[in-house]
Amino acid sequence: MLKHGILGLLNYGDMTGYEIMKVFRDSLSFFWTANTSQIYRELNTLKKDGFVTDIVVKQTGKPDKKVFSITESGREELKRWLREYDYGNRNSPLCMKVFFSGELPKEENIERLREIKNEAQQAIERYSSVFETMKIYKGMVARPEDSVYWNMTVEYGIRYMKMLSEWCDSCIKILEDVEK
Repeated sequence: MLKHGILGLLNYGDMTGYEIMKVFRDSLSFFWTANTSQIYRELNTLKKDGFVTDIVVKQTGKPDKKVFSITESGREELKRWLREYDYGNRNSPLCMKVFFSGELPKEENIERLREIKNEAQQAIERYSSVFETMKIYKGMVARPEDSVYWNMTVEYGIRYMKMLSEWCDSCIKILEDVEK
């Protein structure tokens, strides 16, 4: 998926690896995380596969930088991936752990659920600020109308975290009602 995320970003315009990392950090991190080494490793693979090209830009007083561009082959790969049906992956490490949590003391499980709820609440606050970041990026791309899709993903993240928070409340109540 990282490969396709990078192709999607380069489809908006040429970027350095640093710029790609910044966009991930500023606007995609609520649903996909990547560290710098992963991005550069993937860029090298994409180049080897013919999906991106790069040029070295000389800079005075700074190290030279590589600017990456998507190729027509890369655009075709992005479109192929976008048309692939893979929505609704049901694998959930959280649910797997909860399923077997009877092995732990009830109080420990309640505390963990409270932590998860707290993390979800914090995520809702962070995601809400992403809408402002999206406005900035909207002005930087050739097709600003694409931002409607970006906003949909932020809305998904907010709704998911609200659901997770409510689910934690429900689970805590169930556990608190369980007789000792």
